[in-house]
Amino acid sequence: MRILSWNCRGLGNPRTVQTLRMIVKEKMPDVVFHMETKLPYGRADGIAKTLKFEGCCVSEAVGRSGGLILLWKQKDQVELVNFSRHHFNVLVNDTQCNFKWLLTCFYGHPNANLRKQTWDLLSSFKPSEGGWGVIGDFNEILLNDEKEGGRGRNENLMKMFRELIEEGNLIDLGWKTNKFTWCNRHEDESFTKERLDRALANLRWKGVYTEVSVETLPVICSDHSPILLSCSFERCSDYRFHSSFKYEANRINERGCREVVSEAWQGSHRGVSGLEKVFI
Repeated sequence: MRILSWNCRGLGNPRTVQTLRMIVKEKMPDVVFHMETKLPYGRADGIAKTLKFEGCCVSEAVGRSGGLILLWKQKDQVELVNFSRHHFNVLVNDTQCNFKWLLTCFYGHPNANLRKQTWDLLSSFKPSEGGWGVIGDFNEILLNDEKEGGRGRNENLMKMFRELIEEGNLIDLGWKTNKFTWCNRHEDESFTKERLDRALANLRWKGVYTEVSVETLPVICSDHSPILLSCSFERCSDYRFHSSFKYEANRINERGCREVVSEAWQGSHRGVSGLEKVFI
């Protein structure tokens, strides 16, 4: 399964839509989450149809800010639970591994003074049992090593974010290719980059998806990089090391073999089977 998350900073630009179409064609995500789309429902639904996604949910922009879109390829693969200006909650039915889990697509409040409200919102989604995955732009970092340039991040804000993850029993799924997902695009000494976008999951989710990667894609048409969560499970893990019985055809020519095999098939022997006697 593949989930694409991107703060696209406005999806009304034809170039941004073209970029999205290119990413979808190349990476083939099952679910696409967009933030800061700045679009009404009608235009968002049109983009979903253009990209040939069967499922679409929109949290409309307020004025010229905000706006979230969630798209999914197959209608029966995702079931919408609830949504707000900062999230979508859906149940994902992964038929490949017979696993149903909660996916939270999340957008942390861009205003640091109001971010605690979205932390409380996210914390309320923690399931009592079952798998839980979270992806999006959190507008916060965990530690100062997730930031280069500019002033140091407020320690209290980072601490609140760390506590949120700990209380939710979530694990950071890491990154691939590029640690930083946002930059301010300045070309002077004020240039800053941070890791604001990430994917998290609980232990139940991690126990099912043994092969996981979070790839940071190139920055195009936005100050945020898209991130692509890819997750799969290892097939045949329960029996890959089991030995199998093999009968060599030329053993039938050995003296007494025909009689032993015949008796074994008829079930006349008790204790050690006739077939085992061939190899004793």
